[in-house]
Amino acid sequence: MKERTYISEDTGIQEDTRVPFYCGDRRPNCDYHHGQLPPVKGAACYQVTRANRTHPEWDDGVGGTYKHGADLAYWNGSFYLHYFTNPVSEHTGAGQSILAASKDGRQWRDFKTVFPVYRIGACTVTDYKGNTNTFTGDTYAFIHQRMGFYCTKGDHMLLLGFYGWSPEPWMTNWDNYGIGRVVRELYRDGTMGPIYFIRPCWQGGWGKEQLLYPLYTEAQDKEFVECCEELLADSLAVQQWAEENGDADGLIRIKHGPDGSTNQAFCWYHIDEQVIIGMWKHSRCARSNDGGETWTPVTVSPSLVMSGQKVWAQKTADGKFAMVYDPTLESTHRWPMCVTTSRDGIAYEDMLLVHGEVPPMRFGGFWKDYGPQYMRGIAEGIERPDDAVWIAYTVNKEDVWVARLPLPVTGEENSRQIRDGFSDFTVYSPKWAPVTVVSPHLLRLADFDRYDYAKAERVLYEAQRQDICFTVIPYQDSHGALYCELQDKAGQIAVRLVFREDGMLCVRTTALVPLCGYVAKKEIRIRILAECESYSYVLEVNGQDMGKRRFMTAVDRIARFVLRTGAPRQAPAREDEPCENPDYALPLADEKEREAVYDVISFQAESKA
Repeated sequence: MKERTYISEDTGIQEDTRVPFYCGDRRPNCDYHHGQLPPVKGAACYQVTRANRTHPEWDDGVGGTYKHGADLAYWNGSFYLHYFTNPVSEHTGAGQSILAASKDGRQWRDFKTVFPVYRIGACTVTDYKGNTNTFTGDTYAFIHQRMGFYCTKGDHMLLLGFYGWSPEPWMTNWDNYGIGRVVRELYRDGTMGPIYFIRPCWQGGWGKEQLLYPLYTEAQDKEFVECCEELLADSLAVQQWAEENGDADGLIRIKHGPDGSTNQAFCWYHIDEQVIIGMWKHSRCARSNDGGETWTPVTVSPSLVMSGQKVWAQKTADGKFAMVYDPTLESTHRWPMCVTTSRDGIAYEDMLLVHGEVPPMRFGGFWKDYGPQYMRGIAEGIERPDDAVWIAYTVNKEDVWVARLPLPVTGEENSRQIRDGFSDFTVYSPKWAPVTVVSPHLLRLADFDRYDYAKAERVLYEAQRQDICFTVIPYQDSHGALYCELQDKAGQIAVRLVFREDGMLCVRTTALVPLCGYVAKKEIRIRILAECESYSYVLEVNGQDMGKRRFMTAVDRIARFVLRTGAPRQAPAREDEPCENPDYALPLADEKEREAVYDVISFQAESKA
């Protein structure tokens, strides 16, 4: 990418205007949910909510099947996740926002409504465009926001939301369709203070007498008022309000483009004390060299392939930089979610997979898109754990997830011998198909979800020959399944063994062939000696030689060991469009299946030349 500079008219000093770009060799193949990208070693993806229309008590207690706008914080020794939910679709229905808490980022609890359903009172408003809108008292606002947390210098945590309405489902609540931004304080004991408006949408025609909550300036808690004013004076934080507040709001320093282009979903990071990078959807970037006082024009960085799924970038505790996004030009099919890393915050390389699973969309709704999307990490100004990057996001706009990327972010295993158990396994853990590292030498995969599966994999030292040993304890022999695979770096499957639901251990050759039986609660010891030069492997089961067999797919090197409680999926494909019917739901989507559980112990691997 060509470096750009400009000359200051006042000083004649040449200024650096470089913005982020991607210079790595990898590009995803989006015909696959995982993009054929190698995974981050040790990454873990945990489902926080699984939307449930008929059993809300199994989810967050609300029952909304549209969930989005997840934001993440670490404060007072706990993780907090803030997201909004609407009954079915993005811009219709009675919306509210939810707060969940977790001590470890894996198990989430204490789901609370932060900003409740907002019923617009009977009134007439006239927006700055001259449009007059009359409400009868029967209209409910929905919630849509880019940020959910702000931590003050005095360590007070504010929770933020934005109420809006829409005359049509395809219209957003920005600018003249907003009602306003609300705020309340999260206290250290987990309780919350009263709700106030911190920034009503005056340009939408809303006056004080039409709002259901008072202005923050009316609060009796003067320290809370000072916290709100600190936020209002923080130009980087309030830049996240740009779409809802509009260019007419003087708080917004970086305006939308003069050509009508919009700068959506702002995030930022400091390269050093003065240099700040701003990023938006659709590959848009800008730079400040004076601590955010002035900015270069917002431009498109074409090497950053992305669409409307958001982007998140930050400086990491090891002194590097990480950028998380979906490297695809499609906006309806949003996969895979990847991370690229940088040493200087400008040149990004080494694209790796974070979340490469796209389960079926269980519920219909307007403006729901497939895949992992709308990712946000922990914003600057809020404490961050120093051992990992944490990301919040949604999948299919109906489930909320978090991902933990251990530092340093890498996709490589440097040791030819692995004897360290399961601590570095990459984990995909839905709520109804959880993956649990019970101990350093015991990994448990459970599954009672008819539409998803548990998955765990280990990055191996990439080699032509692999010697893999592990033991499986199945807790049933009449239902469920466990797939055990050796794959190359791109996810092509060389070896597949299947603990089938009928109590048979099978191998995949040109078809799935039964090999021997297995019994519930009885150990099965497996050894695989794979050799890529001949595309074959020798299999031992409980010490018995089961013969030499051909690979399922011809691969040149093996780089991954994968466990999964279901067959790999190809749907949804890029030709499949999300269902907009609000009444649609997959059969039994809200009901649990009979649980299947598999323990895996004594994993060892040796990679040879």
